[in-house]
Amino acid sequence: MTVDTSTTRRYVGWRCRLYPNPAQDSELLRCRNGLRELANELLAASQLSYGETGRRLSLTEMRAFAREWQRRPEHRNSPASATYRVAGDLDRAFRTWFSRPGRRGRRGFPRIKGIGREPGIYFSNQGIRFEGSRVWLPKFGSVRWKGGSLPRGRLEGPPGRKTLGLLSGRAWLDAGNRWMLSCLFECAPLTPIEPRTARAAVRQNGDEISVSVDGEAGHVVRESRALRNARRRLARLERRLERCEFGSEGRKRALALMRNQARKVRNHQADLQHKTTTGVVHDAREIEVEGASSELLRQLEYKAEWHGRRLKVRRGPPKPGTGMPRRARRPGSRSQKRESRTRRPKAL
Repeated sequence: MTVDTSTTRRYVGWRCRLYPNPAQDSELLRCRNGLRELANELLAASQLSYGETGRRLSLTEMRAFAREWQRRPEHRNSPASATYRVAGDLDRAFRTWFSRPGRRGRRGFPRIKGIGREPGIYFSNQGIRFEGSRVWLPKFGSVRWKGGSLPRGRLEGPPGRKTLGLLSGRAWLDAGNRWMLSCLFECAPLTPIEPRTARAAVRQNGDEISVSVDGEAGHVVRESRALRNARRRLARLERRLERCEFGSEGRKRALALMRNQARKVRNHQADLQHKTTTGVVHDAREIEVEGASSELLRQLEYKAEWHGRRLKVRRGPPKPGTGMPRRARRPGSRSQKRESRTRRPKAL
């Protein structure tokens, strides 16, 4: 979830599972693989243009290339919003690379997308329409979905929206070969909740999260039994995968089981962190965080902003051999690596 700095609205991420029929499943797979081919063709065309003329393709030229690609008979079922999104993502990747080449090193340059790295299928807010237990996706028809209820407090917005508050959506295939739909909604701000305490401190030490209220000894949040059992089963599946012969059918089945189990472990971890951060934000007016992971800090930041709380992040212990304190890592920050010594490429 992300939150806007404005007090008149908030952006809420939402996800559900799709249950397409066999024909829709084959069309989704064909579109997914086609978008990967489009990304590779765009990258090859941009590199060819840079080698011949000394400049890469601009965003307008990439969109024109995607438009011509969509007119081919085998790609006419691909949504226009998805093809334009591939062009926009590649243009953004090029601009990021040429603006910070030394920091990112060679790994930041756009690469050919192999099998398994297909981009998601993006839809605009004018295309997706929710009708009860079914959702209408452009080019694919009505698909059954499950995953709870839509977010509350959705704003109306412009009259062109098919669904209240919907900004965009993305259909993607997870590690367990399940079709998922991620949507971004524009919602009204939450009703402020009066805190019961003045100050709370959150400290994370490994897998344990300790919460103290008003300087008194608080409680420690540990992993649940279900999460520990899920970790043990994941470890057994990893050992089973190591014993399988590479390329065999048994290895494929073991890999699918391991991916599903890893997804369950991530869901258990996310549920534990969400319950902990929500309870802390509801109870305290001022929150002090120390030693928190990037995900825990991210949740505390946007929830504190939603409810009007004050968040204070304490610095960690000094670095070994220096007197400078170690700053807490922010979400999305990169680890401190030695900058690449490659030569800076010419700007396009």
